[in-house]
Amino acid sequence: MASECTTRTLNIHRSSLLTRTNRIKEFLAAQPVGQGPPIKKPKTSRYPSLKGTDPKFRRNHRHALHGTAKALKEAKEGKREAV
Repeated sequence: MASECTTRTLNIHRSSLLTRTNRIKEFLAAQPVGQGPPIKKPKTSRYPSLKGTDPKFRRNHRHALHGTAKALKEAKEGKREAV
């Protein structure tokens, strides 16, 4: 009788003994294929931060962007040949 009671107690409290990860795994395994949560792509920003890059590179990059914008404007106006 004592062993029966212990077994029943273990079955009742089985979910409380499992870790959160194991409960999630069991839940997902019980679902049909494709019914689990969707896999999300990591979020990326449009312009990644230049924080931590070489200061000399950042300064040159700023001037290079200005030159590119200037060349595009001139090409649009017809002053420069489109490359």
